[in-house]
Amino acid sequence: MHARVAFFRLRSGSFEQVVEAVEAPGGLLEIFRGRPGFQSYELIETGAGLVSVSHWESHEQADLATDDSAEWVADNIDHLIRLVRSDTGEVLMTATATAATR
Repeated sequence: MHARVAFFRLRSGSFEQVVEAVEAPGGLLEIFRGRPGFQSYELIETGAGLVSVSHWESHEQADLATDDSAEWVADNIDHLIRLVRSDTGEVLMTATATAATR
């Protein structure tokens, strides 16, 4: 499994506006769900801004998600958020309340 992680700062509006746009028809979540290898997506509010995390079967799919995300943000919510940093990598460990896997 591979992950794409991106950090954003709020330019204007609210975190709720970003979430609504991501979840709306034609939003980023719908785009990700339509791509091969998509596994999960999280949007996390932190004191420093938003963290976007998506999980993919392969590194190539995670890289394509970076391109999809950049294009969608530029076309839809660039006025709300600014990308600080984005990267992809292999998930080395995942843990749940019941077990850890490698």
